[in-house]
Amino acid sequence: GEFVDSFELGAKSTLMDGNLLLNGALFYQKYSDFQLNSFLGTSYVVRSMPEVTSKGVEVDALWQTGLQGLMLQGGITYAQTRYGEDLLPDADLFLLPGNEISFAPLWSASAALTYAWDLGNTLEGRFHLSAKYLSDHNTGSDLDPQKAQPGYTLVNARLGLGRQDKAWSVELWGQNLTDRTYRQVGFDAPIQPGNWNAFLGAPRTYGMTLRLQY
Repeated sequence: GEFVDSFELGAKSTLMDGNLLLNGALFYQKYSDFQLNSFLGTSYVVRSMPEVTSKGVEVDALWQTGLQGLMLQGGITYAQTRYGEDLLPDADLFLLPGNEISFAPLWSASAALTYAWDLGNTLEGRFHLSAKYLSDHNTGSDLDPQKAQPGYTLVNARLGLGRQDKAWSVELWGQNLTDRTYRQVGFDAPIQPGNWNAFLGAPRTYGMTLRLQY
């Protein structure tokens, strides 16, 4: 079994006559027998890591601005998540002790803007723009340097038109607008020592969505 002792000290606040929500927290988590899923080139195996600790701070805010229909959101997290110093018997995991775990960026942040406006007595327009940032991190379970992913930012947008009573709406949307290439998972190439493969994130994507409620 995997076990964790988790401690958090935080505050939630409502400011500016209820138009601003501001939250923050300090956290500390200590895992014992952390379950690590690894791909060995031909098969997956789950191994138990003696100790993992995660500590940091997170802040998020939601602001209904003075401009009617305009809402801003944002958040930032600093999280230092490391394996313990215990020696591991698996030769392919010699990089793990004391280092940052995979898929755990030191910094992550998000921001979003939403603007909605009335069009006549029955229609509503809506625009949404969002961005997500992850600092550099490793995408392989063994922390092989070849599987490192530099920091990157993803930008998405959505423009919609619909009825104010939500009976229908049509939206044009785009994801990863800057067409950023990034690794989601890095792994050793099957039966090819010294080679690496990766699952990449989705490239720039466009689409249209029609919603109906009845």
